[in-house]
Amino acid sequence: MNVRMHYLSLLHSSFTKDLGFVPTHRSIGKSLEEWVLFRKYWNDGEDVDALAAGIGVPRDEIIIFIRGWVGERFLTMRKRLRVQDAGELLLSRPEMSMADIARTVGFQDKSDFRHAFTDEKGMSPRLWRECKGSRILFRIRKIREAGKNRCP
Repeated sequence: MNVRMHYLSLLHSSFTKDLGFVPTHRSIGKSLEEWVLFRKYWNDGEDVDALAAGIGVPRDEIIIFIRGWVGERFLTMRKRLRVQDAGELLLSRPEMSMADIARTVGFQDKSDFRHAFTDEKGMSPRLWRECKGSRILFRIRKIREAGKNRCP
């Protein structure tokens, strides 16, 4: 299951199951589900404050909800979603440059994009594209490179 579907599933269950949440938690869950579904996380202005203003609840309540229900920080969730989408674009849109993909999914800085992508996927965006997103091809490439550097 990809990251986006994972979050959608978690968020959907947050307001469809009766778990004793207060009504604002249901509206937070629904709003976050829309945020993920419509890729609003691509917009730089879509942060916790914008979500709070849109829902009409304090930002701290959204932060507590995300940490409690999703199990991670808002910024981590947003980064993981952006990296997931960037990985898909790297493979499906080979004509797009790395910088264009980074800007499309919401990264303002190429360096931030590269670091976030490498942290999340275990390889750089360039290698991801070259290895077609396959960790097996990535490992084969690394083994071949290591063999070239060995002395006879």
